[in-house]
Amino acid sequence: AALPARHVKEIRDMIESAYSHCKPAGVSLGAGGGLGANNMSNGNHMSTSSMGSAFSDGSAMAFMLDELCHAVRGGRLAAPIREWLDELFQSEFENYYVGDFEEESDVPQGTKGAVGNDDDAALDQIPTSSQDLALLNGTSTNKIAPPGELRFSIAGAESVVYVKLLPLLSSHDRTQRELLPVQLCPMFRLMSTLSNVRFGGKGLSEIDAMLECPLLLPTLESGGMEFEELSSVKQSVITSSYFFGTCWVRRFINSFMYAAYDEGGASVAGSAVGATAGQVTGTFTPSSQGFNCEEVQKKIVARLRVLVKLEEELRFTSSKCFVFAPPGLDLLPAPKELYDNDDYSNNNEENETNSMNTADTKSMSKEDKKALATAKKMATKRAKDKVKSKVKRLKMKQKHEEQLVTRSSGALRPLDPQVCVALGFAELSVVGNAGDTQGGGSQGLSQFQQVTTCGGPVTTLLLKLLQKALSDALSEKKGMAFKARMEGNNREEDVDNDNPYMMAKEHASANNATNFADIALASCEESSKKSFALLDSFLKGGVFASLYEHLAAVAELRCGAGPNKSNDDDAKMEGQLVETARCLFSCVESLISSELLTRSATGRVFLASILKQVAEGDRDDYGSGNKRRRPTTATMNKLLGYVMDNVNEIITGAYTGDLDFAMDGVNCMQAIENCSKRISDAAAVEAKKNEGGEEDAPSFPTKLSEVADKLLRQNWPDDTKMNKGNVGKLLSLFVEHSPSRMETLSRLVNDVLQEVPHLDKGKGVAVFPTCSHQTFGSYYSTVLEYLWKELVHLFDSPLGKTKDHTAASRAMELMQQMIGLLQSLFGLTKEHDALAKKSILLQQLKFGSRFIETFVLKAIPFFQVHFQHHEETILDIIRLLQKWSHQLYHIISHGKREKDANLAKEAPRAKKALEMFIHKVKAMLKKNRCMTAMWTKTLKAKDIDGTTLKEEKESEENDEEEGDSANEDEADDAEEDGDDGSDDSADTSSAGEYETDDD
Repeated sequence: AALPARHVKEIRDMIESAYSHCKPAGVSLGAGGGLGANNMSNGNHMSTSSMGSAFSDGSAMAFMLDELCHAVRGGRLAAPIREWLDELFQSEFENYYVGDFEEESDVPQGTKGAVGNDDDAALDQIPTSSQDLALLNGTSTNKIAPPGELRFSIAGAESVVYVKLLPLLSSHDRTQRELLPVQLCPMFRLMSTLSNVRFGGKGLSEIDAMLECPLLLPTLESGGMEFEELSSVKQSVITSSYFFGTCWVRRFINSFMYAAYDEGGASVAGSAVGATAGQVTGTFTPSSQGFNCEEVQKKIVARLRVLVKLEEELRFTSSKCFVFAPPGLDLLPAPKELYDNDDYSNNNEENETNSMNTADTKSMSKEDKKALATAKKMATKRAKDKVKSKVKRLKMKQKHEEQLVTRSSGALRPLDPQVCVALGFAELSVVGNAGDTQGGGSQGLSQFQQVTTCGGPVTTLLLKLLQKALSDALSEKKGMAFKARMEGNNREEDVDNDNPYMMAKEHASANNATNFADIALASCEESSKKSFALLDSFLKGGVFASLYEHLAAVAELRCGAGPNKSNDDDAKMEGQLVETARCLFSCVESLISSELLTRSATGRVFLASILKQVAEGDRDDYGSGNKRRRPTTATMNKLLGYVMDNVNEIITGAYTGDLDFAMDGVNCMQAIENCSKRISDAAAVEAKKNEGGEEDAPSFPTKLSEVADKLLRQNWPDDTKMNKGNVGKLLSLFVEHSPSRMETLSRLVNDVLQEVPHLDKGKGVAVFPTCSHQTFGSYYSTVLEYLWKELVHLFDSPLGKTKDHTAASRAMELMQQMIGLLQSLFGLTKEHDALAKKSILLQQLKFGSRFIETFVLKAIPFFQVHFQHHEETILDIIRLLQKWSHQLYHIISHGKREKDANLAKEAPRAKKALEMFIHKVKAMLKKNRCMTAMWTKTLKAKDIDGTTLKEEKESEENDEEEGDSANEDEADDAEEDGDDGSDDSADTSSAGEYETDDD
């Protein structure tokens, strides 16, 4: 039913009243060009006190416009109100923000026209406004305005208007300078929503002039090398121009992106997830919005290139401008030290130094010479302090500049996740015509052999946006959009999740769904619909197929012969390829790591479709409407294997000196391996079908181990930072996924770690260059950890549970080998003091005690079963472990003497494990009537290097331990006696310790 006229008037009056109350006094709705007549500043000056939070006054109006936009998207406004708003704000927008060009005019000499992206020649576009023309010609009397330039006109486009950013931000009218820029993006967002066919509008073609119009901004030179020489007011105007210009470009890209899909492309309306009452159901295409698909895609790509340039200029100017703060934020105070000026004192000190150096010492007395020498030393010290102070100020300035850039970048209007679909545009395809790139499962990549370049700023921008969109959509965070809008932190403007004005949805059912995507979306859980709808649009837009193309192109360019390679461009190309590859790895990892895609049948169906594009580049399969079976585990693993092969080739197919880049690839491969595990686990829970299919699954653990091994054996540049996060992780992957862990561990201990004490400083082991004095701790702790894990794995396996006495001998051989390796590891720190660092001792105590715990809980019962058949072998193993455990006692005592807090935390657990070992062994021997194999003895106290401690120190420690319990004294202080007694050490105790009989 039509809304009565009186109700329409009431609503209009309410909106006018609310909007007027959001504005400062003296500003009315629809005021046109006469805005803010009472807000003029005096003269041509703008006080720096009005900067900083100056834009905050416009936040209320911007919020009001955003809320009106949400009301339109939610279908809460009747047609008469929509029409009134459309007419009102289009008029307001044209009056405030848009300038016209002369239709026919002779170009005055020296006039600057609009500069295109590809051609810097001036075009015949002359503003009708004399003030704007004066900014272009450099004849403006506005002292706070830098020179202006019409920039970023699309080549070949006949623009009839331009956006007035510099005139607003350099205006002496407070309303124009501080309020109108903040409203620019919210007002255009409302206009584009009212025009959008998806929400009942006539089409975005009504506002298409904005897509190709230039911007009146400060000249490129004023934001370059000359910037720091300008006044703080001009710096603020330039930085503000770039900030709001960047927001503006982001905003209209978001708006026009929904008009950039082909007839057979993505359905942005989301008919499968149900249309809202504010949306018109159906598939919306460029033609329905009044556009040609190819033309609007080219313009959007051109605007993405503009966005990259603007963001780069904003990063530079915002880092140098200390008087600019984004809307809603106060100025960030600079550290006081940055304003210290030591030039005057430096001149005086330099004069004093010169006079001291030229002083005639021949006529000086001894006292004078001594005073002169002291003065020279003091002068040298002051000079060094000045250098340190200068370096400190430079670091503080750099940190402050980084904070300024972060604040500015974080306050920009967000890009819509749908902008990622631009990756599937032909303009950004790495092989020219995107429609011709269908891998069809072929891994020959012959279609990429003629590719000469890949990546670039626009591609990097879109890949980073895609990674963030995937991470946010697949992380299953609770919706807080309305709260975020209230706090000004909303990062997805055009997403209707949690829109308070949204009416009830009409969901499509699986029965009336027409294709695979509709069926999948209709059958998924409500909480996952938003995430799957986004993946649906990406699949239809060929976004994931674009990931395949870029992965294949990077692999070909880095590892293939590559046509027309030039030595001069190699470094630049390598840097671009590495940056692109790292973004690709992040996108793949975000996808593959999501449990949302593996825990449900719907998620696995979507994952299979995504892998079809990422692994084979097949753009047409998803939108073909073909019916398909549920993907098998073997098929999924096969596709995952293709992706892993591409990643593997990129990081290992050619030399790279960037360890961080290699680690990004390794993390991506590890995510693929984990995804394969989750898929297999999910398949095991369901009814098992195609049992033989698992035989064709690629060996992901083996590939991971091989890649880690290759990277560990590589010679890296001297300035590469190696630590537990990279070398330690690579070593863990190498050992964990090695086909034979014990062989790998033996090789690491005997051939790698044993060589470290003999290395020169800065050198690495020949077979493993990544193992050096610097990385010894990472290697040592990893090997210790996996020796313990290998013991756990042994008793979790059938071999460790066998009751077959013949098979048990193999388990005992492995235990002997493990204990022998532990003895070798502990012997390194015992024989070489330089290696016995606190962190190494802590790892020895930590994993040594865990090894003994596992041995007591698992090995002793195992020995009990097989004692009668393997008595000698079992006693040998206990004897080996007993001798090795000597060092744990030494470390505990060393920690007490040195009062090491970390060792003290681990000591109780180690004491308990050692005490359990003594009593469990005694009980086993007693049960098998072999008590003659053990005795107790009073032992000497020794240090961690095996040297005997002095009696004085020994007695002091005994005095400190008088309050300990008898059991703790026995476990902590008692040591067993070896064959010759040379390795025995402990605090002297009357109880002693149990020892196995060597006879």
